[in-house]
Order: sequence, then structure tokens, then C-alpha cells
Amino acid sequence: MLAKLRPHLILAFIFLGLTLGQQYLFYLLKGFPIVFFSPSKYFILFFVFFVFTFVKGQKSRIACLSFFIFLCPWQLGHLSYYGTQVLPSQIYQMIVQAGEVTGALKEELHHFVIPFLFLIIPMAIGIFAVKKVETNFKFRFLGILFALYLLYNPARTYVTGNTWGRQPSTRELAGMNIYLSLSYFFGRIVPFKISSNHTNGSNLALKLEVEKETKPEWDHIVVVLGESLTPNHMQLFGYDKSTTPYLATQKNNPDFFSTTAISSGVSTDVSVAFFLNLGYGESGVAKAGKGNHCLFKLAKEQGFSTHFLSTQSEQQLRYITPFLCPAFMDDSRSLEQIAPEVTNEDAAPDDKLLPHLEKILGTPGSHFVMLHQRGSHAPWGVRSVPEHRKFFSQDEMGSRIADYDNSVIEFDLFTQKLFQILSSLKGKILFFYISDHGESLGENGNWGHGFLLPQSFEVPLLIKSFHHPLPAETKTLPKYLTQFNSTLYLVNQLGYKTNQSSHQPTSDFVIFGNDIDGFAGKLEIHFSKDGRYTSKLVP
Repeated sequence: MLAKLRPHLILAFIFLGLTLGQQYLFYLLKGFPIVFFSPSKYFILFFVFFVFTFVKGQKSRIACLSFFIFLCPWQLGHLSYYGTQVLPSQIYQMIVQAGEVTGALKEELHHFVIPFLFLIIPMAIGIFAVKKVETNFKFRFLGILFALYLLYNPARTYVTGNTWGRQPSTRELAGMNIYLSLSYFFGRIVPFKISSNHTNGSNLALKLEVEKETKPEWDHIVVVLGESLTPNHMQLFGYDKSTTPYLATQKNNPDFFSTTAISSGVSTDVSVAFFLNLGYGESGVAKAGKGNHCLFKLAKEQGFSTHFLSTQSEQQLRYITPFLCPAFMDDSRSLEQIAPEVTNEDAAPDDKLLPHLEKILGTPGSHFVMLHQRGSHAPWGVRSVPEHRKFFSQDEMGSRIADYDNSVIEFDLFTQKLFQILSSLKGKILFFYISDHGESLGENGNWGHGFLLPQSFEVPLLIKSFHHPLPAETKTLPKYLTQFNSTLYLVNQLGYKTNQSSHQPTSDFVIFGNDIDGFAGKLEIHFSKDGRYTSKLVP
């Protein structure tokens, strides 16, 4: 029996190697970070190819075995041109703006030459292998089942509202991501467009113009991207418990500034994608897909080396990493590289980032470093160490709040250590902190985030300078600054001139719920002359 199965095993190994080699060799050639899968993922892929070797009919067998190989170049070409992976909403854009897309790509065809060479070569090898390796078992119904599976995912999305495929993931093959984007496109976006009077949104984010103005005045810029931190539980912002005693001492420091910002999303996947690419609302989706204003791209073009260090695992980062514009990334490290000794990813200490940061800033040149925290993400009980805990409670609700407050203490201690490091280094350094979203702690019965409520979208914004005065315009930034405006400030500090002001809250700001396409709800924010805001759900 094993002898009869040997041709099937050989063919499965060949196509597994061709599929993985196509993607990994391209990433290696382009200098993109390679994210390897878990052993179980490779085994599942091998098993899928093994099953495909039983498909009856040579042409059908080639089609099934080459499915990922055929789709992969579309993802690779998009990566080469935009530096990001394909979003379902971009498929819609490519269709409705086909003329504009075609015109732009005419001058950039070289970005697609190599990806399609990476299609022709493995396809040729695969076809040759299928013709030469004669399999012993063939079942007609397998090809039919595969065709039905291709229809199943978009149908499931349409019927159930399933969200698999709404954003590309680094934990999937490039070709699989294209298929999932297509499934979400046909199962969710197309029906939505057909059944409503909805038109593709355009807002001020799409009208943003960014132009180099001066050489940056900073030697280093350190951006800390927080997780699930609400100003409502920070002593710095008036909370009645001593959760941020160190930051409270900075309040009167002339080189320190803090205010409440408004995130562009109430989930990490949405807000981080928009923050990294200077967008919000539906236009934010388009910008996240193209990456033209990606922070790492802008920093790189101003002479900074670029670094992304995270205490979140590759699995936890799978929906964030696609928007880091890897073509402009010198260094990207997840928890596995930052602290391989950590066995519980939910309990990863954020101060593990600091030795790596200190080493980077100690090397010659200017550096733009983003430290991405695990922060105050649930489960809150593991987000602090016993020796730092100050708050305790006997009842369940009080205990949950105490756990969260103890996690905020850890943030305060992290910031204190970080400021000590930045103070000890040479050069002009700018520190910029913003959280991805806030957190509800039992208000009106809500816990966690994801709600289109202030507890979920109000976030702390902290700015501090070292060895150089804080720019005067920083102190005049308004309260309730939108995430978009705060990022404009950061872009200005990178030495760019923008046609929109960081000090004037954008007039059409929209907050998205848990879906990057806005299907999970939208909230319009309107600012009054006195700096306050009102919110309104978008029907």
C-alpha cells in the first residue's frame, strides 16, 4: 500500500516546496521579513496537497495543486508596488477605477515582472511533475468538492456575516490571502454595494499632501504604540487612584505634553492600520492598502533607519504586520525574537523591549523606532507582576478593575525606565505615545473594547523631548485631538510639510467599529468651537 501511495507523497512534497519556495524566495529577493508558520500549518498544507493528488483528470489535478501558486503573484505584485497586501475593498477599487489603475501601472510594470516569473517557473515545474509522476488512485468527486469549497467561503460570508478574509494575515500563504480577500469581496462587499445606495467614501485623508520641507531636527524618534489604555484610569488624567505616579510628576515639565486623543477605530486591527497610514474611515481603508503615506516609508525617505519591535507574538500581529510597509522596514521583531524565553504570550513584559531599543539608539545614524506593547490587553490579571501590584479587591467587579489598574502601573514603570534610557543617550530625541484604543471597565455594563463609545475610542496621547526643547506648537495641540491629526504632528516632526494642520481637528472624522470596511458600525465625530465634540452613529 505504501508503495502505491509513494507517487502521491512525492507529488505533494513537490507542490508544497514549489508553493512555499515561490513566496519565500520572493520575500528574500525583495528584503521583506519572512514569517514562518507553525509545524502544524506546514503539515496541514502538505495534507491538502496530498489529497489533491487523488483528483481525477490531469488538468483538474494541475489546477487544484497549482491553486495557491496561481494566486500568489497577484499578492506579490501588490507587495512590490504598494508594500502592502491586497484588501477586499481594493478589489472593488480596482474594478470601479480600472482606467486609473491601469494607467498608473503602465509605468510600473517592472513590479509585476518578477512576481510573474515566480509564477511561470513553478507552474512549469509543477506541470512537468504531474505529467511524469503517475499516481495510482484517482477520485472524480474530489475536483467537484474543491470547486464547491471555492464557492463555500463567499457563500458563508454572505449568509452568516463571517469575517474571515476581511484583512490579510501573515499566518496565511500569500495565495490563500488573495482567495480569502476575494471571498470577502464577493460575500460581503458586492452584496452591500448592490443592496444599498452607498457610494465609495472620500474624506480629507485622501486629499492629504505630504512634501519634504526640511531635514528633521530630531536624531531619533521613538513611537510607543500602546494597547488598550484608557485615560480614564490614569492618575495623569485625573483618575483618583495612583496608577501613574511617575507620569504625574511630568505634568509640569516644559518638555512634556499630554492630552486625550480620539482613535480612528475601537479595535487594534483597524486603528493601527489607519494610524500607520494616515487615514480614517473609508478613505483610510484605501490608504492602508496602498501605503503611500506609511509612517515607516516617510521616515525611511528622510534618512532614518526604521524599526518595529513588539511584545506581541507573530500570531497576535498577523493582521497588523501587512500594514507595516515591509519594503521600507530595516528591522521588524515580534515577541519570538524580542523575548524567546517568554512562554505565555499574554503575560509578555513590555520592558523586554527596552534593551533592544537602547542597542538600536546606541548605533550610528538616525533611528525611527516603534515599540508596540502588549500593554493593558486582557486578560488583565497577567499584565502585572506581583511585586508591583497596589490594588486588590474581594468582589469580582472590583477585582477586574484592580487587575486593570495594576496593568496601568506597569505602563507607568515602563515609561519611567524608557525616559531614563532616553535621558542617558546623546542626540535630540522625540518620544510619542498613543494607544490603539481605550477600554471599558464596567461603565454601563460594558467591559473591554469594541464599542462605539468614548471608553473605547478615547486614548491617551503623550509627547516628550530629550536634549532639545519640545516644539512650541506641541503645547497648543487641542484636547480631543483625532488620531489622524496626532499622526500629522508626527509627520511634521519627520520634516514634512502637509496641506492639513495637526491643530485643526478634521471636520469629517469617522470612527470604525471592529471591521476595517465599516460594516461593524461607524460613528461620526463633530467638533465645536470650544474644542468639545459630539458623536452620531452613521446609519
